[in-house]
Amino acid sequence: MELAKTRQIVCADDIHDEHGNKLLARGYAVSPELQEKLLRRKLKQPLESSLTVSGGTTMENIVADALAMIEEDAVLRAFAGSSLARGLLRDMRQFPLTGPLKLLMTSARDNRQASYAHGLAAMIVSAGMAASLELGEPDASNLILAAMMHDVGEMYINPEYLNSTQSLPPSAWKHVASHPCVGYAFIREFTTYPSAVAVCILHHHERLNGSGYPFRLRVEALDRLSTLLAVADVVSALVLRGGKGLRRKIEVALSIVPEEFDRGAVSSINHALRSIADESCNESPCNCIIRILPVLKQLGAVRKAAEALLAADRSGPVATSAGYALSILENIEKSLRASGVSDLSQLDLMDQDTQVMSEICLIIPEISWRLRNLARNLHMQVETSGSVEDIARTAELIALLDARPPTAA
Repeated sequence: MELAKTRQIVCADDIHDEHGNKLLARGYAVSPELQEKLLRRKLKQPLESSLTVSGGTTMENIVADALAMIEEDAVLRAFAGSSLARGLLRDMRQFPLTGPLKLLMTSARDNRQASYAHGLAAMIVSAGMAASLELGEPDASNLILAAMMHDVGEMYINPEYLNSTQSLPPSAWKHVASHPCVGYAFIREFTTYPSAVAVCILHHHERLNGSGYPFRLRVEALDRLSTLLAVADVVSALVLRGGKGLRRKIEVALSIVPEEFDRGAVSSINHALRSIADESCNESPCNCIIRILPVLKQLGAVRKAAEALLAADRSGPVATSAGYALSILENIEKSLRASGVSDLSQLDLMDQDTQVMSEICLIIPEISWRLRNLARNLHMQVETSGSVEDIARTAELIALLDARPPTAA
């Protein structure tokens, strides 16, 4: 409807209601007012399957935009500047956009530039990984196609839930967490792309250790392409966010919990990062220490609450959720022990090493993000399999996980 204000949306086929009555004929231009009326009717076929956009985005446009982005961004050029990676991107021009996909990609390109740029960056990083890891056909093409469309499901989510300036409570996260499922359904319904592309989109937020969403799958349930796209998604988001210390931010995000990501993909990214000059984050050691202590306290309180729930109930949804929380916490705590952050007796010594403190300042926000993500996953898990009483019993644990530690002034 937003796109129809600037471009002509036309019927690619006749549109009928559920009783077979023709509502609009093929070739008819659809206005926002007509679209609103159609959305209030039960249609024989999904509305997207009957619409296309005149002069809309093509795969040639998308590939050209991706190649231009490589030229403009030195970091993305480090990932996919090779002739092989660029060649893989150019090969994408052979894949046509169906009418419904053309509609959504044009809408993203015209009206959701940040989302469109994220898809392009994910394509670029995926092409770089495909070249580095020597993926054959059709794996390379499937990965890059999935990267291009991995967030297409977000087009069906209320934009209020996607507003990056607001923090969603765990109870509302299910709306955002549905986008891989919606994207999967869209690709299966409205394109003829290989099923591997749809599966890759479905699982791009899963993590090897089960800390992802929407299904909390572990490594044995995930295919390789999905694990590669998970890395491309994280890296491309960080690249577009930019800022000082980008190289180390990427390295820390992919390594803070080693069990999360495909190690081959991480090695490929780290190899590309070596050519990037980096600026360190100049946060004072004092500020870093102020931020460490609340997080360590939060971790202790979370563990205590999870263990209490498990001790009180060894079976059922609450026990399952508590056990899941403890397994993810163990991965996080192991990473903190490896970095030395968890040993309070060492903080005075760390304070004297600016490089170590800089590293810690990057670790803390990553840990905080994973705790909030765990809170969201737990709420969805209990809400799906438990009762109102189960939700109430886990409320304290979820609140502890979702708490925002105070930041340094």
